[in-house]
Amino acid sequence: MSIKPETIIEALIISAPEPITTSKLAKVAGVEREKVFGIVKNLNEEYRKSGRSFEIREVAGGYAVYVLPDFAPWIQEILGRDRGLHLTRAMFETLAIIAIKQPITKPMIDKIRTVNSSAPIMQLLKQGLITIAGRQHSPGKPFLYRTTHKFLKVFGLKSAQDIPSFEELQKMFEGEDFSYE
Repeated sequence: MSIKPETIIEALIISAPEPITTSKLAKVAGVEREKVFGIVKNLNEEYRKSGRSFEIREVAGGYAVYVLPDFAPWIQEILGRDRGLHLTRAMFETLAIIAIKQPITKPMIDKIRTVNSSAPIMQLLKQGLITIAGRQHSPGKPFLYRTTHKFLKVFGLKSAQDIPSFEELQKMFEGEDFSYE
């Protein structure tokens, strides 16, 4: 029995704990990279036509399976709301500034927010949503911060170029399973 590349790609995406790149999918399935895009598109079309509860999305530089938002109430009932990401308003504001202005220093963030951002930055680092991208070549050599792959995954973004405006980030944030204090 010969297994089709479509089935191999589907199995890889479903079983991967992290988004899997087009290159890896193509290599393992034995197809050209360009063919992977068409296969994913066809799989998603099949899922929609058959009323499946999930879809394949291109996020964080690869492909991953996501449950459709319509099914969130049942998933939350089983998994509980505490599995979501917990961000205070200060953390969300800081994250949005970093996402939009990256790479950016703490003094620049403080100036935009008009308050000290040390605590939200530390929490965002702990949660893996931001990382230190180096140091700015200026007096004091402050750290530069940028978002991570985890940030892209959480917000369902393909790459840093897809980061929306602050208002759009807020809408995305409110639609997900987050605790926003």
